Amino acid sequence: EVLPPAYLSEQNNVRVGDMVIAKAVALLSREHCTARLERVWGPGDGRPVEELKIEMDQLLQEYLHSRELDEAARCVKELHAPHFHHELVKRGAFAAMELDGKKEEQDHANLDAMAALLAFLVKNAIVSEYQVKKGLSRLKDVLPDMQLDVPLAPALMEAFAGFCAEQGCLPVEKKVAAEVEEGTDQAK
Repeated sequence: EVLPPAYLSEQNNVRVGDMVIAKAVALLSREHCTARLERVWGPGDGRPVEELKIEMDQLLQEYLHSRELDEAARCVKELHAPHFHHELVKRGAFAAMELDGKKEEQDHANLDAMAALLAFLVKNAIVSEYQVKKGLSRLKDVLPDMQLDVPLAPALMEAFAGFCAEQGCLPVEKKVAAEVEEGTDQAK
């Protein structure tokens, strides 16, 4: 996410740099482009990606333990990696699914809390709806692997997507709901 998405829109491609923009759109539209950018450039402040992931995991575990929205939001800001927030969404949802998937009763308290955190971050313009959507999409892609650790992953994913839509951190689109349902159907 070197350039803002609005800059790469069709309506802005009438300038001298059209070929450059067209090439950037092509490169950024490829599968796994974000992963490649992360390996090439890292998260943006010189830290290795693995270090950033560890920090994300720590802040998410702390949030799930304390449920302090303001503290979690402060920590997310301190990461200084807005283009990497999709990884925060993915890791947060997975952490909540792991905790809720271990419970005997069908209590989704951790999933609901994670959706509340994402809603708080979106409402305070810390994380974008696009990053939430992208994080959920990436999580859907690894759903079959997740089922090895969390057998209830498809049902938990569906519940989490519902919580996110209800709380307003995910655009309510038929396409997103269909993608999530399609991913849970494939994982069953």
